[in-house]
Amino acid sequence: MNMEMLLKFIDEVGKDLVLDDFNIKEQSMRLPARKHYWVAQLIKSKISRNATFEKKKQLKKNITKEVIATSPVKLSQSAAEQAAERHESLASLTAKIKELDLVIEYLEKVEKTMSQMGFDIKNIVELQKMEQL
Repeated sequence: MNMEMLLKFIDEVGKDLVLDDFNIKEQSMRLPARKHYWVAQLIKSKISRNATFEKKKQLKKNITKEVIATSPVKLSQSAAEQAAERHESLASLTAKIKELDLVIEYLEKVEKTMSQMGFDIKNIVELQKMEQL
């Protein structure tokens, strides 16, 4: 799911970054709203990652307890935690966290790009003024 979200974000950002002579005023007017949108997406992704991490932590604790309780031999806490890490539900949460980390990294770069876009628009307008002289 997160990779589909990332691909959707990539398409949206591509549309947001298109600048030409005809849409420069429109893009400059939309820029603050688009910055807000992308920062909000970044925060949502960070919240989702933190919630998934907490869910993984709690699940690991529960699986570790289960492994210790059902083991025919006495296991140390670290051995039980290692066994719990191999559980498929923990592996899927770990994969989801890695995907969310990738989405977060991308959105952080998008936020930087959107912040620089104001300068790019200003430079394009200055260039257009010089061309008209």
